[in-house]
Amino acid sequence: MLHSKILLWSTTGDECRIILFEEPISNKVIRGHVIRSEEVPDEGSCRVMCYMEPNCVSINVRLAQGGKYKCELNNATVDESKLTFLQETDAYYLAIENPCSSSPCLNNGTCQVGFTSKGFRCVCVHGFVGENCIFRPKSCSDLKRVYPNTKSGPCTIYPDGEGGSQPYNVTCNMTDKNEIGVTVVSHDSKNRTLVNGYEKRGSYSRDIHYQGATVSQLVGLINVSKHCEQFIKYECLASNLNDGFWVSRDSVEMTYWGGATPDPDSPMKCACGMNNTCAIKDEVCNCVANENNWLEDSGLLTEKTHLPIKQLRFGDTGGDTEQGYHTLGKLKCY
Repeated sequence: MLHSKILLWSTTGDECRIILFEEPISNKVIRGHVIRSEEVPDEGSCRVMCYMEPNCVSINVRLAQGGKYKCELNNATVDESKLTFLQETDAYYLAIENPCSSSPCLNNGTCQVGFTSKGFRCVCVHGFVGENCIFRPKSCSDLKRVYPNTKSGPCTIYPDGEGGSQPYNVTCNMTDKNEIGVTVVSHDSKNRTLVNGYEKRGSYSRDIHYQGATVSQLVGLINVSKHCEQFIKYECLASNLNDGFWVSRDSVEMTYWGGATPDPDSPMKCACGMNNTCAIKDEVCNCVANENNWLEDSGLLTEKTHLPIKQLRFGDTGGDTEQGYHTLGKLKCY
């Protein structure tokens, strides 16, 4: 059988496509699978159009007026789709050697001919990844471990596995933390937010709503991750952090802050209290001094069993000169 080979190169290996056309079949076409139709000056232009369209696996070519050709790109071949030919004079059908005819892409993935060393690639629907769209990652670290060349971007994860809680969308940062694959979950309270006019302890309240996932779903991610962290910062002007706290995933009031570790014997502590660098010597936090100048306490919370933060609570901002700002970072697990 005669073949005609088209070989074009692009700058990245995975985007290079090599397709091999089989022998034309005269006076035959297929119907119902046309994805693009256009007049072209010659038959070779139709082949190039097919090359440039990743989902094209065959073409119908027929004579048109003025010596031109009508080119139809198909997303199926006769062998693949169990189609039968239709008779048509002055037309012919031309197929690509099609490894996608064996349906290697599972779970509704789209098979594209001519890519990678296997001769095809799979474009997976959300929730599936991998060469054949069969892998459901539990986290971005899980995805990075199995497919180390995965790039940063959105991903659907299944922390609880098959039959567990519903999957949800996250962002994978594949370059952070020595490229281990960091799962990033955003929320609605990332921006620096003013706290003013709330005097009683905990009278200011801010519920945290995570993007695309409930707290119980996030617990599944935390359980399959070795490390999780969440940045928190409170800036204070004559506002006492003793009147503030945050609420853990189990609805427990927490008074240790970013950079500190939980300690039953000293439940109120900040990063500066861990290394004796607070603005006032021997204090546990900067923002317990009630100073009339701006101070802050900030750092990472890393105790997995307390994350994610469900709620922020503050007080002591009812006076004319009292105010604060809170900032809460995204949940990151790896």
